[in-house]
Amino acid sequence: MLVDLHMHTEYSMDAQSPQTPLAKARAACARGLGIIAITDHLDFYHRHGPAENRDIEGCVQAVRAAKEAFAGRLELLAGIELGQVHADPAADAFLRTHAFDLVIGSLHVMPNDLDIYFHDFASLDCDAFLREYFAQVLAMERHGGFDVLAHLDYPLRVMRREGYTPSFDQYMDRISDVLRECVSRGYALELNAAGLDGWQKKVGPPDCVLYEYRRLGGRRISIGSDSHKLSNVGRGVEECAALAKRFGFDSVTVFRGRRPEQVPL
Repeated sequence: MLVDLHMHTEYSMDAQSPQTPLAKARAACARGLGIIAITDHLDFYHRHGPAENRDIEGCVQAVRAAKEAFAGRLELLAGIELGQVHADPAADAFLRTHAFDLVIGSLHVMPNDLDIYFHDFASLDCDAFLREYFAQVLAMERHGGFDVLAHLDYPLRVMRREGYTPSFDQYMDRISDVLRECVSRGYALELNAAGLDGWQKKVGPPDCVLYEYRRLGGRRISIGSDSHKLSNVGRGVEECAALAKRFGFDSVTVFRGRRPEQVPL
């Protein structure tokens, strides 16, 4: 079964608009997907309130309405992608008052509240940056509140520059700590297809991460296109499934009502 458990609609500030949850569900049906999760952004920050969602309450209601409208034709899971859940107690308060099928945990911004996309890597100590990045991911994991650890390779998308190709190969000590926490807390590690459209031209995370995750006992994976427009719904889900199988995974973890269930790949 084809699944896509990470996608965004017009409610996410960085996504195509107009693009309703209903339109996303229609595109998923046309793509031949069996299970999808709509997971619009809500990011939390150290120094100001949550953002990156145009109307969070409208978003929640629209996704639930789409879920009901497509019942029997498409399994649509009501999700959310929470950025930096450890940065603001408001994240915990939000989760206490809203029910989802799954919660994606992401690290988009560093403690200076600047998105990783917008750092000037040409003038930064990239080694120090990546070590701090993994420290922040670990802090987020230990805080908890989510089900899927998303796009661990997020920095690799934007750190490349002339004369420097970023890699995780030299950071396996930090990555192992992150993956041990992922396994012990029962998070699903996400295979994310956004890298297909970037310089990497492949899905992530890198092979070294998946090898180590499996070696440490990781059994739960998630698959997501990270689609921000209608035209790339389901992008790379077959490639993600093939990568998962190559490392010995035979199922994808689907969260329903925040409870994990295994669906064969």
